[in-house]
Amino acid sequence: MYSYKIFNSVNEECKNIWKKVETNSYSNFFQSFDFIQEIINKDKLNVKIVFIFDKNEIIAILPLEIKKYFVFHVLQWIGTNYADYCNPLLANNIEDLDKDTFLKTWKAILNDLGKIDLIFLNKQLTYIQDVENPFIKFFKTSLFSKIYLIELKNKFDDYKEEIKKKDKKHHYEVHRTLLKLEKLKNLYSYKFSVKNSFENNINFKEIIKTKIDALNKKNKLNSFFIDVFENLITLNKIRFLSMEIKVNEQVMSKCFSFIYKNIFYYYIPTIYSKDFNNYKPGKVLIIEIIKWCILNNIKKFDFGLGEESYKKHFSNKVIYMHRYLKFITLKGIILYSIIKIVLSFKKL
Repeated sequence: MYSYKIFNSVNEECKNIWKKVETNSYSNFFQSFDFIQEIINKDKLNVKIVFIFDKNEIIAILPLEIKKYFVFHVLQWIGTNYADYCNPLLANNIEDLDKDTFLKTWKAILNDLGKIDLIFLNKQLTYIQDVENPFIKFFKTSLFSKIYLIELKNKFDDYKEEIKKKDKKHHYEVHRTLLKLEKLKNLYSYKFSVKNSFENNINFKEIIKTKIDALNKKNKLNSFFIDVFENLITLNKIRFLSMEIKVNEQVMSKCFSFIYKNIFYYYIPTIYSKDFNNYKPGKVLIIEIIKWCILNNIKKFDFGLGEESYKKHFSNKVIYMHRYLKFITLKGIILYSIIKIVLSFKKL
């Protein structure tokens, strides 16, 4: 069995180990220490942060919490309600995990975590930076969504050629968007610009307000979520970006995004003006961002949650999202049944 240590709070020892491992780990932005710390700071969480060791070398961090829903105690990933993805952090020195050893370790961890009625590990990616997620590999999970990515090439023409080989219809969509872009540049005063939070002030609330208006207020972008990102921008530890297109000095489209471990996260895109809808402002912005990422040696473009067709058209890679659901107690069976029913309706 692997050895492990459980932290019930983020003390200095926990923080130092986490930050050290994160630098050399397979992980994504939503399991970064800074993001998780902001969520913990904003909410009263019953955290259970587990460090797993193999021969005194840390191989994984499990950022967990036990959340109380009415009378039910649910083990879940920290940030489940606010993160796009929820996963363990896997150290770069991790080798092929032995299934039996890992499962025995997980069983021992569960016994030490405290009262749990149900385990609900949601929003898990099959691969974490191209490394197989053990919570997908070793557990019986259910697949429920696709995530579209772009493995970026050294040249934009190489990217276009790969899209063409993959699907001619997708290549036509990219080609048509490029024609729209050229037409905009020829007919109007056109400007694509990028603001970097390390050097510029980014008005996150203004971007969110525009997004909410565009969604006709049917959204999940609450004040908690806004505060988390406003604080992260202020901390100035993560590179956030505001990328926009202006046509005749009028903002046409904008995207709030960030870069983490050389991955570009296409996070909150927004259409500001309907005056140029015929030019497909959202898609034109994607083309500009792809070009910018290639010029800046970014290796991956992550479209985030959602299976919108435009993401499929521009991507050249897809990975899958899973959830793991298991009841522990008789009381947990009740919640398990409720969740199953709710999830079945969401698929309809």
